[in-house]
Amino acid sequence: MKKAACVILTFVMIFSLTVIGFAGEEKLNYLVLGDSIAKGTGVLNSSEACYGRIVADTNGYNYVNRGVDGYDTSDLKKALNEKESYINDVAEADIISISIGGNDFINRNVFNILFLAVGMMFGNTANCERIVDNAYVNFCEIIARIKEINPDATILMQTLYAPSYPVIGFAVDKGVVMLNSRYEQYLEENPGAFTFVDIHETFEHEVLNIALDGIHPNARGNVLIAREILKTLYDLGLGENTEPVVNAIGVPEAALPVWVILKSLGVVS
Repeated sequence: MKKAACVILTFVMIFSLTVIGFAGEEKLNYLVLGDSIAKGTGVLNSSEACYGRIVADTNGYNYVNRGVDGYDTSDLKKALNEKESYINDVAEADIISISIGGNDFINRNVFNILFLAVGMMFGNTANCERIVDNAYVNFCEIIARIKEINPDATILMQTLYAPSYPVIGFAVDKGVVMLNSRYEQYLEENPGAFTFVDIHETFEHEVLNIALDGIHPNARGNVLIAREILKTLYDLGLGENTEPVVNAIGVPEAALPVWVILKSLGVVS
């Protein structure tokens, strides 16, 4: 009888350890939120080759991408309050990467972006400051909403960079530097609210990382963003790899940037 009891006890212990082992191997849920950069626009096969997919493949995460072309801070704020798909994904996420803010300078200023650029060149920052102020208010609400839905998720916030277009790129870069500084201000006032992933330095004046549209990361750029995210996750103890695993090479988009056309015509140098 004692022998039978020992056998049963041994079986129970082995079963328990097996269950614990499986639980320990449970995949983390990785969610990407934001704009077209988050989506992977810039490579045609974005679902396979964007930086979010590369990060997920490298570390073996469950992966959901909610990046949307054209989204600015107001759009993401609205989605997090009104779209059940977003709310559910945030609730289930262990890690959330965010790329947002660049379109606040572009989408809402399509017809006066040159006016903004000229103003910035001559030191008139009033219009840019209004954009930054509005984006920052939305950003604060975005972070607060994510934490309301899921206080335990690790949030990674990417710094912004400017398009490679002459003049416009200069103006937007001044703006994104201002907005990046406001994001830093938020982190100083709310320690631990999120972790920065700095890609501004990686993309500043580096056209080899930019797609032919002059705005989005190309295949190389996506790998570089993935590498920065992987390094951050490694430092946070949420990943074991820092070198990206690329299972699909990004296919370049065929769009020819406006500034290349203008340069070929001799309009810009």
